[in-house]
Amino acid sequence: MNRTAQELLDRIETRQAVAGVIGLGYVGLPLAHALHEGGLRVVGFDVDPAKPEALARGACYLRHLGEGVFRTLGESDRFEATTDFDRLGEADALCICVPTPLGPHREPDLSYVVATGRAVGRTLRRGQLIALESTTYPGTTRGELLGAIMEAGGA
Repeated sequence: MNRTAQELLDRIETRQAVAGVIGLGYVGLPLAHALHEGGLRVVGFDVDPAKPEALARGACYLRHLGEGVFRTLGESDRFEATTDFDRLGEADALCICVPTPLGPHREPDLSYVVATGRAVGRTLRRGQLIALESTTYPGTTRGELLGAIMEAGGA
């Protein structure tokens, strides 16, 4: 394992790492909650301003998770939700959990993944881990996502 990877692993194990979750819907919010419960500081990102606003108030917008999840995150000093994608660089690890709805020919619409990749590429820093959690086909990370990150200036 190289030094950069080992440093990130050490930060995760000592709970000093900051996790970023992009997309605070049915996939991203439970992930953000699990990372928070694991002791990490979490910054959640969403393009819909209603989600960060609801989370700041502890207001539930995904009934299946229960109000306790929203209350816990809303009251925590280790969780923050924002629409400010310029802050992506604050996270040591980013998990992309954006929608991939099916198009008219039942293929995943990757426009959200590509747009997120461009946003990540504008703020990417050395040592940052990027993971694609969105449901899609094999090769999307190395193909479309990496291409969008590099197109925006990340490497």
